[in-house]
Amino acid sequence: MPRPNTPDFEKILDWLEGRLPEDEAAAVARYVESAGPEVRSEVDWLREFREISAGTVFDTPPPEVRETLARRFESRARKPGLLERMLASLTFDSGRQSVLAGVRSGGAQESRQQLVYATDLADVAVNIQQRQNRRLDLSGQIFPTGDVEPEGFIVQLLRGSKEAGITIADDLGEFAFRELEPDTYELVLSNGEYEILIPPIEARA
Repeated sequence: MPRPNTPDFEKILDWLEGRLPEDEAAAVARYVESAGPEVRSEVDWLREFREISAGTVFDTPPPEVRETLARRFESRARKPGLLERMLASLTFDSGRQSVLAGVRSGGAQESRQQLVYATDLADVAVNIQQRQNRRLDLSGQIFPTGDVEPEGFIVQLLRGSKEAGITIADDLGEFAFRELEPDTYELVLSNGEYEILIPPIEARA
């Protein structure tokens, strides 16, 4: 059971955004300071998320993402444990395989590329598909290798230090971002207990 004076997710977010009266803000600050490293880590993540969001057109998460974050923060505030971060390693690149095999197509690059990344927790397959307008679709799927469900992972797409998109994986672990500009992107997949970091991906037309 949470303590009677434990602030909920909405109040934590209001505090981070400076919308609380001085006395309420002070109470939330005291709670965060005394709540232990696990809650402070989550608050730091929310603060970083807000700073990234403020610099892009994705300044407000979609309603379903906000609701998931709210449930996740409340559940994390009631139980011990720190977010475990994992850096994924590239195990397959279809573009590289084609070059090694000597595949050529009149000098033109293939319009579709598949990448596969591995961690102890899950494998992540990423597909990059070029559209006729030379923009790109980036889709992926999470394949658990440990005791974790693929559904509900929050997937952040980063372009440099800016957030380019955010979505939630479905019950099959699938996610997608549409109409991207060619550039270098990173993916961060989080389920509240684990965070998988996908190294920079060069998504080129």
